[in-house]
Amino acid sequence: MSIDNVKEALDRAVNNGVKTLVVQPTHLMNGYEYTDLVNELAQYSDAFEQIAVGEPLLTSDEDFQAVAKAIVDATAEYDDGKTAIVFMGHGTEADSNGVYAQMQTVLKDMGASNYFIGTVEATPSLDDVLKMVQEGDYTRVVLEPLMVVAGDHANNDMAGDEEDSWKSVFTAAGYEVEVVLRGLGEMEDIQKLYVAHAQAAIATLK
Repeated sequence: MSIDNVKEALDRAVNNGVKTLVVQPTHLMNGYEYTDLVNELAQYSDAFEQIAVGEPLLTSDEDFQAVAKAIVDATAEYDDGKTAIVFMGHGTEADSNGVYAQMQTVLKDMGASNYFIGTVEATPSLDDVLKMVQEGDYTRVVLEPLMVVAGDHANNDMAGDEEDSWKSVFTAAGYEVEVVLRGLGEMEDIQKLYVAHAQAAIATLK
């Protein structure tokens, strides 16, 4: 399967005579990669009459509320009072890493106190999440990626059999562990939110 990278897609749009370009990133947050995309689009400003760029998934307070509700609704079947539901994000060195702590706060404020957010490469770390889970009276842990696609990190860092994977660490800590390899992009409510962001970008066009 051949899939264009950003430059290839932009060049193809130019060659196809596109005048108005709407770009909806599937990024989770306004981090380094989102900034790179915006900068790359800026290099094509003369190639199109108009360019509109949609916002990442987690941008406004309303976005956080909508995503929190979506992940709670999607995992309702596991919510039995004895299960900690842990979502693993990627994490970043950018300031936007704060979205994970903000999501944790939103979940807590909506009463989803058995939901926990951690990251692979930043904070909260796996150790941080394990400590939070151990403070509760849980016997089971459900692991799911807080990523648009359940890719390499989800399959290896979260669900792998290595002793340092999230599954292995929670199992070693005495929990019954269930892994859900499902990206956020598979949830219909998340898809609708991306569509709404794209529509908001279209609405900015003249």
